[in-house]
Amino acid sequence: MAEIPKPEGNISETLRLFASRGFSKRETVSLLGGHNIGKISCQFIQPRLHNFQGTGQPDPAIPSDFLADISLICSDNGSTSPNGAPSPMGSRFLTESFVGIEYYQGLSSSISSGSVFGPRYYESLLRGRGLLFADQQLMASDETAELVRDYASDDGTTFRADFARAMVKMSNLGALTGSRGQIRLNCSRLVNSN
Repeated sequence: MAEIPKPEGNISETLRLFASRGFSKRETVSLLGGHNIGKISCQFIQPRLHNFQGTGQPDPAIPSDFLADISLICSDNGSTSPNGAPSPMGSRFLTESFVGIEYYQGLSSSISSGSVFGPRYYESLLRGRGLLFADQQLMASDETAELVRDYASDDGTTFRADFARAMVKMSNLGALTGSRGQIRLNCSRLVNSN
């Protein structure tokens, strides 16, 4: 698992890890745009909110209004999961929308709000509103920041095309074929060898 970028990784580390698997900076920036859907557990965000890099303080780069909103979302009020265990998502699942927070990787807003899989992730990074430190770090390098600006100013067409190509490339990494594995058309069914 050492080859997988960490949520708290800096831009150099993230680019190095993706490059070690053959990905360009453009491909890396487009793949991270996949964070524009799905949910991110508060456990991955908490260090930025309360103990950034061991300082005991929040990440100073987070805008104060954004910090207050995500701190509220991720506050622990004793909520539990269906099995009675503490919820890994904090007090609320990251599925609601606060005023001024229409995008969050963890809020799935690209799907639930009816908008398309597109530039919202990059628009948020331009405003300093990336949930993960590794995401916001895309603005820390001139080259990756330029790609973020390009994707943010596009209607999503370029991003989606780049993302699709990079995902196909990623899907071919370490694919086991022949006697070592199977390529399935339906992941839940074994391929009949007859």
